Amino acid sequence: MLNAAIRLCIVYFLAEVMLNQDDPRFAGKAIPVRNLVIVLTFSMLFPLLHRLFPRRWNRYPAWLDSLYLSIFWLDMAGNSFNLYDSYYYFDLIPHFHSSGALAVVLRGLGLPLSGAIGLANAVHTGLEAQEYYTDVLFGTHNVRGVSDTVNDLTAGLGGTVLYGGVRALIERRTGRRRG
Repeated sequence: MLNAAIRLCIVYFLAEVMLNQDDPRFAGKAIPVRNLVIVLTFSMLFPLLHRLFPRRWNRYPAWLDSLYLSIFWLDMAGNSFNLYDSYYYFDLIPHFHSSGALAVVLRGLGLPLSGAIGLANAVHTGLEAQEYYTDVLFGTHNVRGVSDTVNDLTAGLGGTVLYGGVRALIERRTGRRRG
């Protein structure tokens, strides 16, 4: 149920931005293209994995998929509700959560915890570089300077350490290592 609700919200956020591209919440940030890519590709990762590798899980990994989708939902909700422009440090919340959630998802896919944390931080660093260079090369306005990038990366590192630590504690208590 939660998984379906998140997916519906993501589709709503895409429709909203496609119909209101000149809205100040979205203008100049390349959000329509980004949201379209998210909806058509990244949000379909778990359905595709489940289809290609049906024996990987006894049943559909809805909690892992929902956690994964929450990464995109939080970013899209931040734009839809104008939180990024209304609250200067709001972006630290999605950077913290998204990096941490990705580490847990990667662990759930079978990576060792240290590898999941490392890969999540590498992906986050790549996304920060993409934001910065999109601003420099294409004139978008997603980054508010070097301190914004450093703060985002620090928040992401904190998220991966906290979420990864919680995942490790859960694994230790339950004896489960994956999924």
